Amino acid sequence: MAGACSFSGGRRIGYTMIELKLKRTALRLDFTFVAVLALFFWLDSGGFGLITLAVCAAHEMAHLAVMLMCGIIPESVTFYGAGIRISAPDTECTPPGVQAAVYSAGCLMNFLLAAVMAACGFPEAAAISLFTGCFNMLPIGEFDGRRLLKLFVLSHARPEHVDCILFWSGVLSAVLCGAAIILGGRGVSPTLAITWAYIIIMSLRTV
Repeated sequence: MAGACSFSGGRRIGYTMIELKLKRTALRLDFTFVAVLALFFWLDSGGFGLITLAVCAAHEMAHLAVMLMCGIIPESVTFYGAGIRISAPDTECTPPGVQAAVYSAGCLMNFLLAAVMAACGFPEAAAISLFTGCFNMLPIGEFDGRRLLKLFVLSHARPEHVDCILFWSGVLSAVLCGAAIILGGRGVSPTLAITWAYIIIMSLRTV
């Protein structure tokens, strides 16, 4: 679950168990979110599940706070199997600087929390927050890193080259993450294997 936070252009995801309307924003809970959450806690042998959820919540709250400060109202917030998706099509109609602020807010919050937690003597929690921020900076799927890279590429490359650059950046990220997991770890745990598989799948998607 860590770090699976993303923006969407407004597509609905699968079957929604529960949907509530909060003014102009739809809050949706997909059944896959409950299933993956149960699996996550089952595999969580270190007891860091609640910390991870809190870190992910802080990530999303940072996105939402900056969006509201910029006058952007989310269309929907969906909790689904791959994490939390904020659908805010109006974001792409704002200036590049505003988009960059919105897309980077979650990761910056994670990095700030990591520094604070480390300073307060909670290295494990700091590591989880740091990992969440770095994970979301990957240029894959609908992660913040891909959105930020797209903004950069659009201003420095021809439009017809954008999709190709984004695709190969995602593939390269998947390869490097796999190498880091295999070479840097003492073994591939089920959680790491699932994470790597998720990265590979997301890197092959075109958004």
